[in-house]
Amino acid sequence: MSRRLIVVYTLILILMVLLVSCASTSSRINVQWTEEMFFKNAQEAMDEYQYKTALYYYEVFLVRYPENHQRVIAAEYERAFINFKMGNYKEASLGYEAIILKYDESPYAMLYHPRFRQLSEIGLMNIEKKEAIGSSLFWRLKEKAWAEEHGESLTDSGEEPLT
Repeated sequence: MSRRLIVVYTLILILMVLLVSCASTSSRINVQWTEEMFFKNAQEAMDEYQYKTALYYYEVFLVRYPENHQRVIAAEYERAFINFKMGNYKEASLGYEAIILKYDESPYAMLYHPRFRQLSEIGLMNIEKKEAIGSSLFWRLKEKAWAEEHGESLTDSGEEPLT
């Protein structure tokens, strides 16, 4: 192959890589998106396991619509939950804790749906559980010990506990 042909192929390859890398998430957001469209598209991204895209949609939503307190708390919860799903437990914990703090201190707390506080408390408990159990060989024993320590049972709701 001639040197000239190699250079042409290399330039074409570089151009293709640049074009693909420039097709970012931000180009998918239309300036006329409504609040509902952000949530719909973020949920679709979650359904496709595109967590970073979903996070991006919620971040842009929070910047564009900070005055909609009911949706803001939902978007903040979704961000914390996505971080949990991605294994970013520190960011998820901070998000969950910030939500709980808003319920305790925000003048808008009466506008928030109570489920986001409950889900945030569950999220914090799940993070604590994951960190306590870890990924060790004896995870089931650690899970049982954690459950007993927290007054819980490992049986499904329809099962009878083993005695």
